Amino acid sequence: MSVTIKDLYDEKATIQVKFAEYPQPFDVEMINEASRYGDKLKQDCKIGSWSANRYFRTAKGEWNNDDRYKTIGGLKRGIIAAAKERNLTVENFTMTAN
Repeated sequence: MSVTIKDLYDEKATIQVKFAEYPQPFDVEMINEASRYGDKLKQDCKIGSWSANRYFRTAKGEWNNDDRYKTIGGLKRGIIAAAKERNLTVENFTMTAN
């Protein structure tokens, strides 16, 4: 099965990102329901790891941004750009269908 961006938003699939600077992969949380945060979508994408105690958002995932990702390629580019701003090196992405 090939994973789509809709699958990620619908929680039918998950994506993780592995950074060279950390031994464990980070989870990528996609938010689909505007009702979770009121009438408007307030958050889109959060990258984080409980064990590393580190979390950050992509530019589209910031609280003041109502944009959403349209493709997995765009999502990956957003994660790579956000990681680069934090001096993190993306090694790979892993997607799993639920």
